[in-house]
Amino acid sequence: METIYKGAEATLYRNTYLGQKTIEKERKPKKYRIEELDKKIREKRTISEARMIKKARKAVKTPYIFGIDPEKSKITMEEIEGETLKKRIEKEKEDEEKTGKEIGGLLKKLHSLDIVHNDLTTSNIIRKDNELYFIDFGLSEKTSKTEDKAMDLLVFKKMLKSTHWKQFKEIWSNLKEEYGNKKVLNRLKKIEKRARYTVK
Repeated sequence: METIYKGAEATLYRNTYLGQKTIEKERKPKKYRIEELDKKIREKRTISEARMIKKARKAVKTPYIFGIDPEKSKITMEEIEGETLKKRIEKEKEDEEKTGKEIGGLLKKLHSLDIVHNDLTTSNIIRKDNELYFIDFGLSEKTSKTEDKAMDLLVFKKMLKSTHWKQFKEIWSNLKEEYGNKKVLNRLKKIEKRARYTVK
């Protein structure tokens, strides 16, 4: 088993399952929490993430779940063998107009199911066989609130502007056009105005 990423919340390992390449995501104990409470929290979040990945698959492509081990707070899932949008955009391998429309359309479908990702970045979108896969649903949730969906867009917009500032305008304008939910987009504008007012 090969360790490929160590984060604050979880460690990712590369492994195989029945001949398939897999990624194992294991949530690590938090020493600052009471041990019993920590275990329950990690179990709950592991189960919730696996469920959200499965539900999201009705709208977007996500990794296939091979197994869940709540006791070890571990999810075993398909490894998506592609390249992150972050790397592809940096290498100028993405058509900015097409990419923006693709993401906008997929987010529209995801939000229509009342699912928000809450940590959507170009590192959490992988292109494989010319299709986009969404990964890392650790912070995702089920919600029908317009505010939550607008915040989901805001997280992506801020990331896009800071990480891919050269491509930002083209990708974001096409994303908004394809997303098309005026109620959510108008709420996004209000949130941004609130933020500017607070800063002042």
